[in-house]
Amino acid sequence: MDEMKMDREMQEMLHQCAQGLEAPDKLKTRIDFALKSGEAPRKVRRPFAKRLAAVALVAAVAITGAMAGSGVVGWYSSTWLDQNWTDFAQTAEYVQEHVPGAKYVESFSNGYVFAKGYEDTVDKRDESGNTLGSFTGVLLNYEKAGATLTVETEPVQEEGQYASPYDVVRMVGDTQVHYRAMKAIALPADGSIQPTEAEQAAFERGEINIAYGSSVREENTFYRVSWIEDAIAYSIYTFDPADLAEDDFFQMAQEIITS
Repeated sequence: MDEMKMDREMQEMLHQCAQGLEAPDKLKTRIDFALKSGEAPRKVRRPFAKRLAAVALVAAVAITGAMAGSGVVGWYSSTWLDQNWTDFAQTAEYVQEHVPGAKYVESFSNGYVFAKGYEDTVDKRDESGNTLGSFTGVLLNYEKAGATLTVETEPVQEEGQYASPYDVVRMVGDTQVHYRAMKAIALPADGSIQPTEAEQAAFERGEINIAYGSSVREENTFYRVSWIEDAIAYSIYTFDPADLAEDDFFQMAQEIITS
């Protein structure tokens, strides 16, 4: 696939995914996220496309069920892939600027090691698309034998809902940690392939995610462990768990919590 076509498909995927994600009717929540200025850097490769989709999905999980009366109905997440740092020491500078007090590690005991870091800016929007505020978090990518996972930290937002009834919950010390493996389906944006009635119903219940913008039907799983500590929201997530099991995600969370 040529780079321009990949750019267009990524943009369409995020846009269509935003249109399709809705919270329970009583909250009238709508998700809207995309790349900043609607254009991705030209040297985007598929692993980064998956990372972008993960960022979008994390934003969706956080805002779905937004607090009634806040005026915020969507989060617009923007990440520049060509603006990153590979020197781990620089992480302290970005964390201090955007998420003071956030915890992070250079590597995990399971062999995942820091590779790159990014800023992730999120605009909060109302039903008319007006920006009501914004915040910036930090994304840290870790790699091991070709597999990548992302650690995200951001200041907690009062309108966000950071837990799901489908989560597996454990206590790590005094911190409640949530884990979820969510089925994710990607379909063509032209509507040539539709989800089954059962899949659509599961999507509306919040059990799975359905996005649009791929050239063919694709199915994978989004793995995520998350928690809140000292008004900071943390997530560790990936589409490619490699040899990681549920216990491994909780172990990584513990290593950050106790760092």
